[in-house]
Amino acid sequence: MDANTIEKIQSLVHAAEIGHPGTDVPTMLVPEGYKLASLEKYQDAPSRFRGTFSTRSIEDFAAYVNDQDVAQVFVDIDRMRASALFDLGNAAAPGHGEHRSLLELQRTAPYAACLNAHGSAFGQKELAHWIEDWHDHIEGESTNGNTLSPKQLANMVRKIEIKATSERTHEDGDWNAKRTGLDALDASAGEDTPAVIRFTCLPYEGLSLRTFDLRVSILTDDSKPKIKLRIMGLEGIQEEMAKEFKDVLESQLHPDTVRLLLGGFTKD
Repeated sequence: MDANTIEKIQSLVHAAEIGHPGTDVPTMLVPEGYKLASLEKYQDAPSRFRGTFSTRSIEDFAAYVNDQDVAQVFVDIDRMRASALFDLGNAAAPGHGEHRSLLELQRTAPYAACLNAHGSAFGQKELAHWIEDWHDHIEGESTNGNTLSPKQLANMVRKIEIKATSERTHEDGDWNAKRTGLDALDASAGEDTPAVIRFTCLPYEGLSLRTFDLRVSILTDDSKPKIKLRIMGLEGIQEEMAKEFKDVLESQLHPDTVRLLLGGFTKD
């Protein structure tokens, strides 16, 4: 019998002499180098159901959750996502929480384009091309209150000109800016100028159609104008969409078997 074998026998005897360590959680002492092996894969069926269903569809998420016996759903309205746990149990009879479903809404391509335009400064040609690319979602309004088609809007953007004038001004508007004490740069697109771009799209699948008003401003710090777009009241619109997400989800879940809570849950 070699020294290694003798050492292992001594370790087993020592562990047996100590017995149960006295913890509330089931534990036992084992010699270093031993490992616990699972035989579950050799059984006819798993010991318990495990798995995660992931989707970006509210309808499919609700269908999967409603097919389960019981579910606890946690909704994160800030991130537009939800998670459902089907074997969480409770404090008296806790479960492993290994069967779950995840829902994460994805921005549609038009909504992503609208958000990317927010706060961006475009060149004339660049903005005209952007309007033409998304013409199905766009309608314009001029400073005179006239409705502009996407084609009219793009043409008006292309015709913007910068003119220098020698007059003192203290005004900083959407279409003019003071350059020095005596000189000012003014932008003109003829008799009328674009004021608002209305962008209508479905922000997320399963939510309602929305219109975003983008205020058009011009930056006249150079000989070539830059046009800046800003979504008016964006934070308020996003709060409305988050509330709609929660309401739509709640309306599609069975209240008898599903408990819906706002927030997140992390299982340690």
